[in-house]
Amino acid sequence: MKRIIKKGFTLTELIVVMAIFSIIMVAVMSLIDPVSRIYKNTAVAERTYANANSIQTYLQTNLEYAEAVVVATSDNIGDGTGDVDSSELQALVEEFGRTHYNYIVTARSKSSSELDKLGDVCWVDGNIHVLRLVNSGDDRGQIMHSVYPFESNDSSNNGFTLINPSSVDEEPALNPAFFNARDAKYNYSYALGSNKFVNVPVPEGGDPDSAYKALDQDFDATLYHGISRIDCCLSIVIDKAGKKNQGSIDVEVDGNTYRAFRCPATVQVAPISFTSINTVNPASERHPDADKCERRPFKADGTEDVALQTFGTFEGFSFMTQKADDSNTSYISSTINCDEDIYFIYTYRDELVPGDTVE
Repeated sequence: MKRIIKKGFTLTELIVVMAIFSIIMVAVMSLIDPVSRIYKNTAVAERTYANANSIQTYLQTNLEYAEAVVVATSDNIGDGTGDVDSSELQALVEEFGRTHYNYIVTARSKSSSELDKLGDVCWVDGNIHVLRLVNSGDDRGQIMHSVYPFESNDSSNNGFTLINPSSVDEEPALNPAFFNARDAKYNYSYALGSNKFVNVPVPEGGDPDSAYKALDQDFDATLYHGISRIDCCLSIVIDKAGKKNQGSIDVEVDGNTYRAFRCPATVQVAPISFTSINTVNPASERHPDADKCERRPFKADGTEDVALQTFGTFEGFSFMTQKADDSNTSYISSTINCDEDIYFIYTYRDELVPGDTVE
């Protein structure tokens, strides 16, 4: 009877085969990993582009038809510490209102074409809107909206007056799903002006295996020179939050603070066009643009006649500057800070309505 001998692989042969498979797997993974990263980065770019585009659309929709606008950052308001309280914001809104709408009147009917013979002259009522773009804290990325009703004069003959400003509340303008949805793992940052990314060193506490970028005008303070009505735009940065750190880190180097964003991150520049804004008010009626400036009729305290606003009293668009001291001397801020909130204070022409009749 023949003996059946079963043959198998030797230990050496198994080791060699496993080694070959390991080499093949390493080669395959080295090919798959870059593709996987490209796919993830593309997915992040698509999602963040859609979010940034939604924010841009909201801002353009709300600011395009504003007739008067003031742009400020939180370090330009109040005591300049960046921590703006309700009273400091209210003071800024009142200053804005008095500049544009103090003792402004309109007429329900005209008995004559002459200003001083208008019939049934009324004070003007309206609203001042405030958009606050939040750059830090628990609400980072959210846009807060508040509305301050006003009248151009009241029973105490005080000129411009806010109506119950203490009852005004901020309301979130963006869908909360941007921030608390199950797949919402992104940070949002806002900066005035047109910015682009530059490479920066890995910040302390950052991920040593990741690359970091910053906005060029944030990283290099000498590049920033403010904005105007013509070139007003906003840079929207969205970066993906991580588990060990939250994606972006504020860094201070030689007194300059900038925000370092962990890749992948996207920056989208959102131009803001003002199609209904009152043109910049010239200094005198001899100015070549004098005929383009809309001056409203007003009736100053203690006078009987209605007159037009004087030249040089206001501008349709202004960018708030930092106060150099407690006097009226001021200077343009030479830097941007992504940790400072951005404010847009503005009014709509179609919200101006006749109020109480002038006695």
